[in-house]
This record gives sequence, structure tokens and C-alpha cells, in this order.
Amino acid sequence: MRIAIIDPDEQHADLIGAALSAGGHFCHFFRSPLVFLTRLKRETYDLLISAAATRDMSGAEIIARVRAIVAHIPVILMAAKPGEADIVDCLRAGADDCMAKPVRCGELAARIDALTRRNTVRPSTPQRFGDYLFNVSELSVSFGDERVMLTPKEYRFAHLLFSNLGRPISRGHILEIVWTRGSDIQSRTLDTHACRLRTKLKLRPEHGYRLTPLYAYGYQLDRVETAEIAAPERSARTAPALMAPINEQIRETL
Repeated sequence: MRIAIIDPDEQHADLIGAALSAGGHFCHFFRSPLVFLTRLKRETYDLLISAAATRDMSGAEIIARVRAIVAHIPVILMAAKPGEADIVDCLRAGADDCMAKPVRCGELAARIDALTRRNTVRPSTPQRFGDYLFNVSELSVSFGDERVMLTPKEYRFAHLLFSNLGRPISRGHILEIVWTRGSDIQSRTLDTHACRLRTKLKLRPEHGYRLTPLYAYGYQLDRVETAEIAAPERSARTAPALMAPINEQIRETL
């Protein structure tokens, strides 16, 4: 899981990061919510862990501004010695969970697992996304009358795309989850894998899906409705409009 951590206390952030990294997560640290909000316009994350209040913003404002950019991202707030009223305020502000700071790393890991279980099934269980059935035990994807075997990297890439259907995924996010390392992988390697998935899984409009490269950003997988397939010219005209929010976000951060 790719996790963003907002915490002005560097030592506390390092403690959390060490514990979560040991559990196989990828952590990115931000001392200020303003810095994180700027980065969020270019990058994607699976979870945000944030101090409930910083010098710049309250927890409620952090959540509101984050959700204005990305509607669906779980948020765990860390409040200093929270009482019942503080926890209630955090949850009413939109947090998915609230913990006392300094956090107990074992408890944090357990709460992250609980958040994950709410939206996913056990990794060993075949998982269905529309017509596509993912079987992690044999690294296969079945759809229609076909059953396609994938390499481990192809499987992780495909699962990441289908798990975030309709959501733009940054290259950095893909590289960490699929290759379990940073941006030292050459760009064409990622693009080659995307091309293979498009062919192997038939991710084309005539088959109900579209895998789109987002210039200088990453990739996005979308479900294509029948009406859109029947009107390719109209879809082509609207494509620039669909890309406009991403392009605008990119320009804002340059």
C-alpha cells in the first residue's frame, strides 16, 4: 500500500514509517499539509495518515481539501491525547479512523488492515471486477471464455488498474506497487507492460474497457458504455475534456 504521512514531528513520523515499511508498505512523508496537497495533484496514494491539527490547518480542513482533489482516499487522523469529543470531531470531519498520538505501531497496523478489509476480500480469494476474475494463486485473469496467465508484475499492474477503475494512477504509484521500487525504472518499461496488458486482457473500447496513458502522469482504466462505443467521434471529441482536470493539475504544480 502507498501511504502518505503528514506529521510535523519528524521523529514520530520516522517511527511510523519504519513500522509500516517493515510491513511491506511504501511511506511518503510531509511535514506540512500544504506540501502534501501540492503533491497530491501529481501523485496518487492508497491511504493518508495525518496529524489531526497542524500549524497550517485543522484536521477538518485537511480532509476537506484532500477530498476536493481525491474523493475516495481513506484518512486516519492522529490527535494528541484525544478525548471523546476530539474523536467525535475527527470522525464527523470525515476521517475513517482516529488514533491517539503518539501512536502505537501495532495498533496502527491493525487499524490499517481493518480499513483494507472493509473494501477488499482476502488476497487468496479470487476477486471479480465486472467480467474479469482475478485469481492470485495462479496469477490468472479470466473473462468471457478466456483464461490468461500473467507474470507477477503484469498481475500486480492489472489488479492495481482494476482496483482503481476510473481513477488516474500516477507513474510513481505504479512503479512502487508493481516493481516495488522507485522511479529508477525506465519509462518505456512501464509503457511496455501497459501495452501487453492492453493486448492480453483486451482492454479496448470494443471489449468494454479503455486503458489510457495520461501524458506526464500515468495511466487510467475506464469502463466504456455501449452508447460510447456506438459514437466514437463524440468520444474522441470529449477525450480532451476528460484530460483537462489532470492537465490543469499538472500545470499548477510546475
